[in-house]
Amino acid sequence: MRLSKRKIWRFMAAALWVAAGVALLVLLIAAIRKRDDKICKGVEIEITDIENNLFADKNDIRGMLTYMMPDIKGRALAEFNLLKMEQTLEGNVWIKDAELFFDNNEVLQVRIKEREPLARIFTTGGKSYYIDKELVRLPLSSKFSAVVPVFTNCPLDKTKWNRADSVLLLQVRAISEFIRSDPFWMAQIEQVDYTAKKEFELSPQIGEHTIILGNGYNLESKFRKLYIFYKEVLAKAGWNAYSAINVQYKGQVVATRRDTTRNIIIRNQSNNTNSYTKQ
Repeated sequence: MRLSKRKIWRFMAAALWVAAGVALLVLLIAAIRKRDDKICKGVEIEITDIENNLFADKNDIRGMLTYMMPDIKGRALAEFNLLKMEQTLEGNVWIKDAELFFDNNEVLQVRIKEREPLARIFTTGGKSYYIDKELVRLPLSSKFSAVVPVFTNCPLDKTKWNRADSVLLLQVRAISEFIRSDPFWMAQIEQVDYTAKKEFELSPQIGEHTIILGNGYNLESKFRKLYIFYKEVLAKAGWNAYSAINVQYKGQVVATRRDTTRNIIIRNQSNNTNSYTKQ
């Protein structure tokens, strides 16, 4: 049976593609073998995704690498199990992600993403630790103290958190992120206490009063009411005129005067204004 010219050309083209693929594979294997015969010429470490405190510095990372593989510089590249080394580094609670690779100069590049503390927790059982945005529990460090909102009296002593703990932690995260997003509140709020009523109370740096926040929801509205109360009431009456300022109720602020221990209710005149009237 005779083959047509079209079929012959198709066969030849397919054969050429197969030959090219085999040649490329051979070259790739040869390049890998040639590279594996080379030696490591050094290590460069970069820690990213952190703005302030470095809880795992470059010396810590270098020490972990040396523990895994002594005398890194001068070793053949074939001796490195980069995947295993990444997994070992990520076993450190402060390391969120680790990426290791050799550059074109045979230098081991180490890219570390560190976890960033979001809030510091003091528990009812006397424990203290940080949490990050992913609600991962982070231990305290002897090197640094993170400048983050402080939460006290939290019933979060368990090794594994249950559903109720997760609900509380989500509110802690929301409050902490809101406070950190505004330099004024970051400077003004000294600590946040979780009460037996399952409410949050704020202790300010300036003013001898307690701010009753309630739960950790509708924070923008609550802090806006508090700011207006500061501006329109405390600025005139004095920072210590009231013992308690309750902002948890919609459209109003309930404040307790220190001299009479009597509550006053300051209601919003409308939904479209920041002006309040006393009742």
